Amino acid sequence: MESVRGTYRVVTSKTAQRTLLNTFLITVTSAALYAASIVAFLLFYHNYLPDQVATVPVHLQYGYGVHPYGIASLAAANLKDVQAYDISVTVALPRSPPNLNRGNFMVALHLLDTADDSPTQPLLSNAPGRPFAQLNPRAQLADRTVLYSSTRPALIPYTDPLVSLASHLALLPYHMAFPREAETVTLEVPLADRVMAVPRGAAHPAGDVLIELQAGQDLQVYSVAVTLTARLTGLRYLLHHHRVASFIVLTTGFWACEVLIMLVVWVFLSLLFGGGGSGGGKTAGMGGAVKVKTEPEEMSDTERTFPSTSNQPPLKYESRAVKTEHPGVESPAKLPSAAPGAEADDEDDEPGAYYDEPGGQGTWPDSGIGTSYSENTTGEIVRKRSGKGGRAHGNG
Repeated sequence: MESVRGTYRVVTSKTAQRTLLNTFLITVTSAALYAASIVAFLLFYHNYLPDQVATVPVHLQYGYGVHPYGIASLAAANLKDVQAYDISVTVALPRSPPNLNRGNFMVALHLLDTADDSPTQPLLSNAPGRPFAQLNPRAQLADRTVLYSSTRPALIPYTDPLVSLASHLALLPYHMAFPREAETVTLEVPLADRVMAVPRGAAHPAGDVLIELQAGQDLQVYSVAVTLTARLTGLRYLLHHHRVASFIVLTTGFWACEVLIMLVVWVFLSLLFGGGGSGGGKTAGMGGAVKVKTEPEEMSDTERTFPSTSNQPPLKYESRAVKTEHPGVESPAKLPSAAPGAEADDEDDEPGAYYDEPGGQGTWPDSGIGTSYSENTTGEIVRKRSGKGGRAHGNG
């Protein structure tokens, strides 16, 4: 039973309650900080990691120039700075006689900066080497800057007529059920390798892409799309290919930093609001404020009178600041001294010297706390010393 009571006292003590409260606060705060670290990781993952593959459709424009062309915005591609991209163009063509008889043709790509009213180099000019120098809509692109240009050849794959006929006969049901898919050829033309669409500190990052199929207006096209493939390296590679490990490591790191900052703020606030003042009042520490009781340097100087035992005068406490002389008390310098050869004035030799009455049957005097005088009256001290001095002189 005693052990149960002891355990109850320990559990219900202020120290245990304080420890439980601190543990609860630390647990709740740590859980909230870990949830915040998860949110921070998700935001960091979305803002830092680019889309590994982004496809942007391009709508060709016919009848405005020598070759069909199209301009597409890269705003939806989620381009990141200091990130290399491989850019390719995918062209879906029908196996029509004009396309099969076309042979090789060129596919041109031009990365344009974002739309801005700042003066830039015109996209189209009459300089030699421009693949589309006679394009009509040059006025629309006069205020744009070309960040990157590339031109690559393309060709519809050749198929032997006998092989094509045998394939059609063997896959006749498929050709009849899905005629477009059966008669469509898809060309994927790589146009750029490791291109920085958004260089570090670029004033004008890539905003649009212009695609031109330099095969004349007779080229028949189903669809055109631009594919940007991010070449991930470093931390971005780890985030994309090792998502779980990156999540655990980064969230733990964020949480550790938050807990460290929380502890620093906690200690700072404890020192700020729990610090002691001057005069020995309070001293702050990690466990709380410690009060130190201080006493005044001196007690009151008020004169007091304390009662004594019977047949004794009361004890009187006088102020230390003012020293008073009592009348009838001679200073030690004025007391008579013993003559040479006389006995010493030893009060212990006489019986009853320390008693109040001459017979020596009195009681011991009080200690005289608070006074500088003994309990015997000053007159008795003077008579005793005078009497002994007389005997010394008489013996001499």
